Amino acid sequence: MALKTVEKEYVDIPTLVAVGSVSTVLLIVVIFALQAWFYYELESEKQIKEANNPNWVLREIKLKQQEKINSYRWVNQQKQIASIPIDRAIKLTAESMNK
Repeated sequence: MALKTVEKEYVDIPTLVAVGSVSTVLLIVVIFALQAWFYYELESEKQIKEANNPNWVLREIKLKQQEKINSYRWVNQQKQIASIPIDRAIKLTAESMNK
């Protein structure tokens, strides 16, 4: 009966740690890249949907607001309260602050 010799297997720990570390970093980079790509595509899809289906009610409300802040009108004529365009109001306020 012959005796078997046992050979020691050498495990290269530094290489194993280096490969594991690099693999972990690459995995994290890929995960973040995929997540960023997902959010980019999601935002792109939202913009396409909004462009194809505009909210007419919201657009009308915005136009009315723009008309109100950019025109002269009576707020209460009995009390002599008027509204002036916002740009004019800003100029008058700036002038009164400089005095």
